[in-house]
Amino acid sequence: MPFEYTVRNPDGSMGDKKKFGVEETEKEMAARLEQENKLLKLQNQANTERMEFMEDLITEIAMKVYE
Repeated sequence: MPFEYTVRNPDGSMGDKKKFGVEETEKEMAARLEQENKLLKLQNQANTERMEFMEDLITEIAMKVYE
C-alpha cells in the first residue's frame, strides 16, 4: 500500500499529495485480486478433477490386481 505525503510549496502553502511505494489504487488492487481469485478457483477445480481421476485409476488398478 503506498504512503502519501504532502509537499510544501516554496511560498509555504501546502501542495498536492504525492504517493510513493506501490502505485496501485484500491480499484486496481480489487481488480487484480478478483482476477487472481478466479485463477485460483480454476486451479483448485482442475486439481480436484485430477485427484478424482487418480483415485479412480488406483481403484481400477487394484481391482485388476485382485481379480
